[in-house]
Amino acid sequence: MDLDLKALKCFVIVAEELNFSRAAARVNLSQPALSSQIRMLETRLGLTLFDRTTRQVALSEAGATLLPAARGLMAGSAAVQSVIESLRGGPTRKLSFGGAFYTIDIPERVRMLESFFKDHPDVPLDVVPAWQRDIVQDLQKGVIDVALFIGLPVARARLARETALDPNVEIVFPDDLPRLVLRRETMTLLIPRESALARHDVVPRAALRGERIALLGPGHGETVIAPIRSLLETAGAVPITPPEGHAIGVERYGRQFRIPAVSLGWFQTGPADDDMVRRPIADFDHATELALVHAPGVLTGAAAVFWRHVTGLFE
Repeated sequence: MDLDLKALKCFVIVAEELNFSRAAARVNLSQPALSSQIRMLETRLGLTLFDRTTRQVALSEAGATLLPAARGLMAGSAAVQSVIESLRGGPTRKLSFGGAFYTIDIPERVRMLESFFKDHPDVPLDVVPAWQRDIVQDLQKGVIDVALFIGLPVARARLARETALDPNVEIVFPDDLPRLVLRRETMTLLIPRESALARHDVVPRAALRGERIALLGPGHGETVIAPIRSLLETAGAVPITPPEGHAIGVERYGRQFRIPAVSLGWFQTGPADDDMVRRPIADFDHATELALVHAPGVLTGAAAVFWRHVTGLFE
């Protein structure tokens, strides 16, 4: 039986999203066109791949059984394409790298890009700055090949719930995207030197009682914020979300008003931390990660060259 790779790709994407609207956006089709692809595939196979209701989509037993093989076939197709590109003289399509605006000075980003420019001057590369939430969508649509993310990987169902709460949620991303973790940073407190908390190498939870502490805004996602909010409230601290609630703004607010501020640890918010110190909280290891990510499947061409280069730098 000859299988339509386009229809199989649509099946895999719908299986990952369990939502026809989001899946349609990933494959650049209208929702009716995507539904038609799935119906044609089901007819050709003589199988029902999804159990549909007016409220939800779920993989059928047959669909769950088929999914690993379909993913393998898609990966094999990408591998063949990679070989063909190699036989034709290597990658020629411009590589598209997505990086959020706020990652521009992170050392790992600077190192990977500058070393790649130096070692592979013949590979065309386009650096695309944008909000991370937009880069996630472009990556899944194939508009961007690889991306640098800060945050926490979460299940797609969890990501959908977080996006429903705040469409601008920024530093969570799907956990089924292949990724290379470059560094992890545990959340800490950025504390004015004159504060009694600064005398601790590790801040005891009991010392937080009554302290006003600047907390990250909702755009960071509940997966990121909830553990630290719960810790502060349980310890008797008073969390305050500044008007500018992004990670850099929160640190600047703490510096301006001389109160402790929750820090993700990725950004330098002053010329030096001479008037502020960073301290971990006792028995608290909630961390975010810096990761290079690509869409599901086998990388080909320039994207594969870039991934191998970065892997060699950080392994």
